[in-house]
Amino acid sequence: MILKNPFYLGFYFLNSKEWTVITMFSQCIRRRLFCFFILISLLSGCHSTRERTLTVYTYSSFPVKLIETVKEKFKKDYQITVDFKSFSDTGPLFNQLIRERKKPVADVVIGLDNNYFFKAEEAGLFQSYQPQGLDKVPKELIFDSQYRLVPFDYGYVVFNYDREKLKNPPASFSDLLKPEYQGKIIIMNPLTSSPGQIFLLTTVAFFGEDGYLDYWRKLKSNLLTIAPGWEEGYGMYTSGEAPIVLSYGTSPVYHLLYDNTERYQPLVLNNTAYAQIEAAGIVKGAPHLKEAKMLMDYILSTEFQELIPETQFMYPVRSDAALPESFRVAAKVDRLLNLPPEQVSKKLDKWLADWENVINE
Repeated sequence: MILKNPFYLGFYFLNSKEWTVITMFSQCIRRRLFCFFILISLLSGCHSTRERTLTVYTYSSFPVKLIETVKEKFKKDYQITVDFKSFSDTGPLFNQLIRERKKPVADVVIGLDNNYFFKAEEAGLFQSYQPQGLDKVPKELIFDSQYRLVPFDYGYVVFNYDREKLKNPPASFSDLLKPEYQGKIIIMNPLTSSPGQIFLLTTVAFFGEDGYLDYWRKLKSNLLTIAPGWEEGYGMYTSGEAPIVLSYGTSPVYHLLYDNTERYQPLVLNNTAYAQIEAAGIVKGAPHLKEAKMLMDYILSTEFQELIPETQFMYPVRSDAALPESFRVAAKVDRLLNLPPEQVSKKLDKWLADWENVINE
């Protein structure tokens, strides 16, 4: 018999026994090749699963250091690519979540604060999850009992003052009304600024709905300006246009670290303040639920929490997270003034409109 066979070079005369051996060898090789390709396919499938992407929505000022830390951690330890998508502010971020709620793109959201909670609850944007480490978060910082939005940092909106220009700073809200501070105070517009809005809420919480407008009627004559945003107002302050400005309790930390000065100090009036509490949450219908839970756990880990103070310039929510030495110049507050989120959601528009009317009187 003459055989052309790809397993041999040339032509050979083979008897039936030799042909049988060759046939069996050929079938064995084919079976092994088939198993090899199956194994390659399975390994490729496992690899693609490990390389899945987790999508996170946040605001544009969320620190690059924290973003890179999360990316490197999840790539190295879990082979997960974390894709951060940033929005100019929390308003556009929230609107994007509303548009996508029937077909979510994001897995996790970082940065919505306590004032967004009620709107998020009404829209059904987040699902409940209790991350590891939640037991280390003080109860007064938890504003969602179902843990759809979980606090990860917080900061106080308070006045700051320039101690080189102001030797006798005010100690109370009533002190701000004294004639000696006329034209020396910069605040932000609550209609356009987050700190400005929180200060309005501070006055509602401290003086009550019946008294906050009277306070504003007296305060406005001492204001140098009502800036449209924090950046504009704080820039005027550091330029020396006024010695008192509405800002954050951790603003002095920034100046200590980057300007090597303790010239700028916090003012905690009446030893109370309103806290802006920022949260993270898993989007309802998140494409990668298991991985989203892993990220939530990491956000509340001591490792991540201790990065917050000198990157985010906010306080970590874990009570056992160590604060850096620089935070000795940050605001110390005895009592929080925070209003219930549902009350803020229902009445904020009215409070803003009434405030605007008083300012324009």
